[in-house]
Amino acid sequence: MNVQELIKEFSNEQGFQFGIDIVMKALRPNSIYCLSSKNGNFEIVNWDKSNKMPQPTSEEIKEEYIRHKTIKEVLDYLKEDK
Repeated sequence: MNVQELIKEFSNEQGFQFGIDIVMKALRPNSIYCLSSKNGNFEIVNWDKSNKMPQPTSEEIKEEYIRHKTIKEVLDYLKEDK
């Protein structure tokens, strides 16, 4: 998803929302999985065979999380600046 699509898809009355669940929805919509976190690293411990897309790597998850966090920070900054 591009930035505009992310903002549209994951915003509500409180603004842009982000977190690991939203990151996974952006990376692999409608996928079934179990996720573990250790020392700030996310790892998929169970990837359902019915998922159409391949399992994302830990690096993909981390990069997408950082991307979402950056979008949130920029939007918050722009909102405060007004």
